[in-house]
This record gives sequence, C-alpha cells and structure tokens, in this order.
Amino acid sequence: MEYKVQDFCTIMEELAPLDLAMEWDNVGLQIGDVNKTVSKVLVTLSVTMDVVRNAIDQEVDLVIAHHPLIFKPLRHIRTNSPDGALLAALLKHDIAVYVAHTNLDQADTGLNHWLAREVGLKDPRIFLPVEGANAGLGRIGEVAPVALGEFAKRLEALWGCPVRIVGRDQQTVSVVAVIGGSGGDYVHQAKAAGADVLVTGDVSYHDALDATQIGLAVLDAGHFYTERIMVAEVGRYLQERFGDGICVLQDTSTNPFSF
Repeated sequence: MEYKVQDFCTIMEELAPLDLAMEWDNVGLQIGDVNKTVSKVLVTLSVTMDVVRNAIDQEVDLVIAHHPLIFKPLRHIRTNSPDGALLAALLKHDIAVYVAHTNLDQADTGLNHWLAREVGLKDPRIFLPVEGANAGLGRIGEVAPVALGEFAKRLEALWGCPVRIVGRDQQTVSVVAVIGGSGGDYVHQAKAAGADVLVTGDVSYHDALDATQIGLAVLDAGHFYTERIMVAEVGRYLQERFGDGICVLQDTSTNPFSF
C-alpha cells in the first residue's frame, strides 16, 4: 500500500490533536507536500543539520520531530546562514517535516504519559489538566517511599545522565510529578498538587530557590533526557499503525551537552 504525507499527519493527529497545542506553539506539517509518497520516516527530538544529513543519507521522505523547526515568523531565508542552509537542504532533497510539540506533551497517551510509565509511577493522573479534555501537561503518581538521593541514582541509571538535586539526599519521597522538557515554572503547582518531588529539566536557579522555600524536592535530568522517550514511542506507534509498509528510523543524536 502507498502512503502519503497526509496519512502520517492524520495518524499523528489521532495521537496528538493539534488543538491541544499551546497558543504560542507551532505544530503540524512545517515543510513538504501532503501528497508526497512516503516509504521511510525518521523520528527525532530536534531537526539539526546532523539529523538532516542523516535523513539525506538514509533517503528519508519525512522527518517527524518534537521541537518546531519553524517557530517564529521567518523574515528571510539566507542559505549562507545555519538555519537557511538547513531549510535549503530539506527542500532540495524533498524531505517533509512534521512537528508534534506541546500537543504531544498534553496528549492523553503522549510524552508525559510515556515519561510517567518510564519513571515507574503507579496510577498516574494528569498533573495540569486541559479544561474539558482528557488531556493536560505532566503526570503525578506514586512510587514506593524512597530517599531522594536514591531516586536520583535510579534516574541516572535509567537515562545514563547526571541528575541535579534540589533537596536533601535522605528525605523520603513517594508522590512524584513529572514534566518532560522544561518544567521548572511549575514548582508551585507541583507542591499544591501534593508532590514530594518534581522530575523535569531546565530548572533555573530561581525556580530551584522557590522549590527550596516551599519544601518541594526537584530532580533535574535535563531537557533531552526527559523527552528522549518521544523518539522510541512515536517510532513504535507509527510502525504499529503502518506496519511493514514503511521503514521507521530513529535519531537520538540531538543532545548538545556532554558530561
């Protein structure tokens, strides 16, 4: 069976409806023709030049990303600039780009659902619900009581990354809130929801101070590691829906940090 870009848009929007995206976001098909035939897809967190080179080498037809390639309105496309060269390469090689960002974050069975399962939360519920929808940002649930420092070590072993700790190593935590990506803005909501600890990334100095003042522990594993699961799960979802009719590749090379 032959599949088009539009088929992938439809299937992705069954998983993460566009109307779940936050108003400031830019999601959906950002580059390409809905009528283009697709046989090979690459799933990634971000569209970087290395990802584009990989897509070209692998003869990929469609890239599905979490982070928007085009976020702010474009005033120009200068192909001697990094962003312009990236767009030019995609267009030259006829590679479409589809983005599922905050709509996937808030989807019922989207990124934060997967993150909660990966962290091991029991009976997780939506942390910040969208009014009138079975969807929302983050998840909150329970783990068997454990020392904060030990819980941090578990996450380090799970993700292969260092975890920054806000709180005392020996304090006991059992109610855990998770937000993939940047969740430091939500320390007060996490405390109000009854969480002992918030697991997220990109926590600022001032957010950490706020968490300390209100008695909330925080584990910061970084933006990349708290969202990386998107690549495998979207890849699995697409393979299940399209079967052997397509080839799904994964690219997790987009972490700019090393330790």
